[in-house]
Amino acid sequence: MNLTLATEAGPVARFDLGSDGVKTKAMDRIHDVALSPDGRFAFVAAGLHLRCLDLDKGWEMWRYRPENMYAFLQTSSRAVGVTKDHEVFVCNDNGSMNLFRFDGLRVARWRANDTPNMISPLANGDLFVGSDGYGITVWDTQDRRRVFRMNSSFHVFGLKAFPRGQLVAVRSEVGVSVIDLGSGEVRRTWPVAPGLPYIDVSPDGSQVLTGCGRGVAVYDTDGSLVREEGTDGERVITAVFHPKSGHVVAGTETGQVVGLA
Repeated sequence: MNLTLATEAGPVARFDLGSDGVKTKAMDRIHDVALSPDGRFAFVAAGLHLRCLDLDKGWEMWRYRPENMYAFLQTSSRAVGVTKDHEVFVCNDNGSMNLFRFDGLRVARWRANDTPNMISPLANGDLFVGSDGYGITVWDTQDRRRVFRMNSSFHVFGLKAFPRGQLVAVRSEVGVSVIDLGSGEVRRTWPVAPGLPYIDVSPDGSQVLTGCGRGVAVYDTDGSLVREEGTDGERVITAVFHPKSGHVVAGTETGQVVGLA
């Protein structure tokens, strides 16, 4: 497993995360990544571990491995985010959730039957929206509790909160849906072409992107196709909007980070 972090000027850090062993080859992939607000640390859920990487010094600061289920079923961290209080929120596939300080000290641990395997911070910084694939939930990390649950009629493959308000964009087998977490209302749903199910919302909240074929499709929030983006032959594995410029930044199948028009 290899992780590359880059800016418009090019790569700034590369990490070889190694392998967790022959018996866990299916787990040897990067599940999620979150950065500290100052950009110094990367928190990476990969393989069986959550790792804290110091990007300035280029080394691993600490790692955490969730407890096995029934003593022998190996588990892993699946989703990670940073709270407004500068703590690391991590969700594991054994049903547990944790809060860590940046120095690796665990300050809280709790469990739930619907622990999410994907999360996105809401605009106010206090709450996270997440999904276990079958429902949409909102979590208060300070009170360690679920404050909202919406059962879904479709399977959730990816989600991203809007930069303002209580809206979330959800990628499913039926397309993209915009959901109001305040009322639980599905405001609109539109179909999308087949592609990888990553999803992101532009910094101004006016556009949504998702995978389309070997590239990226960008829509306005009414569901109209704005444009399709791609590279010269390479498949796009993931893509996001740049947080400042709003341009599309993509990661390709060969590990390159490229900007799209």
